[in-house]
Amino acid sequence: MSKPELSKLMQWKLSRGKWRKRRSNPPPEGLRALPDLSKAISELTTLKGVGPATASAVLAAYAPDLGPFMSDEAMMAALGNKEYTLKQYLAFARKLQKKAKELTEEGCPFTASDVERALWSFSVGQSGATISGIEELERDPSGRAKRKRNA
Repeated sequence: MSKPELSKLMQWKLSRGKWRKRRSNPPPEGLRALPDLSKAISELTTLKGVGPATASAVLAAYAPDLGPFMSDEAMMAALGNKEYTLKQYLAFARKLQKKAKELTEEGCPFTASDVERALWSFSVGQSGATISGIEELERDPSGRAKRKRNA
């Protein structure tokens, strides 16, 4: 994963959660530890500014079948609490992997990341919240909505 890709991932992650300060550490081996989630998260969290939640975002992008993103909403739905630790992430990932396997066996192919996004979407939809940074529409000076276009 390149530095610009990690930067973009951090921007996406921070639009879905709260920033938490981390200490500075040397770079890790990174994603080479997969499929060992525990080792992969441990290595990714040695990067400056990367905690378990951000490391989970990297894993969700790189290995969606193994590593779901550690969103607050999905953790609350799956485990009933939010704790940003390796132990919590592993329990969360196991639970979402299990649900993905059940859904896939029923004929709906799902990954652990698909389950996380479904839980997140349901929670946000129920709350009626708007998500800053990802709105599809913007207002022009006349007050009419117009679709954003990517340059």
